[in-house]
Amino acid sequence: MKIRFKAPSGGGTLELDDASTVDQLLESLKSSTGFADVTVKYGWPPRALTADQGQLSAQSLGLHRENLTVVPKEDASAAVAQNTPPVPEPTATTTSPAAALPGLQSSLRSQEKSKGQGIKDQNISVAMPETGSTLVLRVMPDDNSCLFTAVGGALRGLRSGPDESFTADSLRRLVVEHIRANPGKYSAVILGQQPESYCANMLRPDTWGGEIELAIISEVFELEICVIDVKTGTVYRVGEGNGYAMRCVLVYSNVHYDRIAEIFVEGQEVMEFDVTRWAADESSDHIIARAQEMCRKLKDEHHYYTDTSDFVVTCNECGWVGQGREALAKHSLGTGHTKISEIKDTGA
Repeated sequence: MKIRFKAPSGGGTLELDDASTVDQLLESLKSSTGFADVTVKYGWPPRALTADQGQLSAQSLGLHRENLTVVPKEDASAAVAQNTPPVPEPTATTTSPAAALPGLQSSLRSQEKSKGQGIKDQNISVAMPETGSTLVLRVMPDDNSCLFTAVGGALRGLRSGPDESFTADSLRRLVVEHIRANPGKYSAVILGQQPESYCANMLRPDTWGGEIELAIISEVFELEICVIDVKTGTVYRVGEGNGYAMRCVLVYSNVHYDRIAEIFVEGQEVMEFDVTRWAADESSDHIIARAQEMCRKLKDEHHYYTDTSDFVVTCNECGWVGQGREALAKHSLGTGHTKISEIKDTGA
């Protein structure tokens, strides 16, 4: 079997026996990348292979269908630093949405805004002749609460009560209350930091939401949330298989969430009349397909995405080198360092 991977030194492919175990895969990756110790992530949300999976077959975990991310552990990062070309100047950085530092978030948001400048005025839409309607992109404000605002609009009318608008603030509180009510499920290992610290950060309006927040909102409202990655067109279905009756669709540019809506009057701008939920079965497959078509338009015509998975960065304060948003967020939160530069691919 062939297994693809990406590492700080670039991408590659391994040829392994079909019966190879996870331990054998890890050894092959270490040999190919030159690192003595690595963390290997797969799936969505990204999760790391663990020691207790060592004797499982790689195929049983579906790893032959994944593009694995290989990240050197802290004590192995020096090998990358020694072989990395000089960085001519600092560039935009990328962080984990749920745990990023405010300063780094602002840097990313500025980058995304410049790439998609004017996207809100482009009226991005795709005709759906099969239903005589139109799928439109509802662009969310650049205010660090785009995930909550995007989902909140899709929740409108789902419940009757005093807060039918489901504001970003109310959804932040809902997420925090759910985490506090389920301490066994949301431990420091899952959250990446102590639960109370995580909750305090999530209540701040300048903290991004991420995979954990989507999963909680999906569970609480019994709503499948389909997230389409603009860069790859991949559809991630949060809450799939739980028997939820309805689904909504979001568009993700790697640092920003927008909402997909269906309208039946051309040029309709009043969002209160949007259709934002559909049956979570094959009857709404055309919505997913048209939304993917829209994402291809966003990618090809507007370059409306930011790549946060393949980049390699270095800390200008201590010389640390790492790959991807999660590694950067962990380093920045652990050290307080924010002077980060991207190591550009020289193409050599």
